[in-house]
Amino acid sequence: MVFPSSTYILLLAPQIEELQGLESLLQQVALDVEIVDTADQALDRVSQSPPCLVILQEDLRSEATIYRLRRIANADRMTLVIVTETDSPSWLHQDQHPDVDGFLVKPLSSDVLFSLIHSASARQYCQQT
Repeated sequence: MVFPSSTYILLLAPQIEELQGLESLLQQVALDVEIVDTADQALDRVSQSPPCLVILQEDLRSEATIYRLRRIANADRMTLVIVTETDSPSWLHQDQHPDVDGFLVKPLSSDVLFSLIHSASARQYCQQT
């Protein structure tokens, strides 16, 4: 699949060491990956150019942040997921999180992550045309 030149992944993770498996998997992707520490940095970056995929660390999944990310112009083209633990009850009730497209449940598999990235890129590409 050929990705649009503006396609990138945004990772909102102030404690990147907790996502070391994810970071190493993302290094294998042919897309740019930007890592930001705060919700404000993420909002600024998304308003400049929406990524194909936003991955939020679970402890940063405030409804206000997610709502603000979704309301940025052209942000409807991006896929937004939250990384969570296997035993976390939040991913079981996705209907309570209408602005979230899904959850990445640890331990992360490269097959699942790469499939998600391809789907997110395709979504962004299809909605641009």
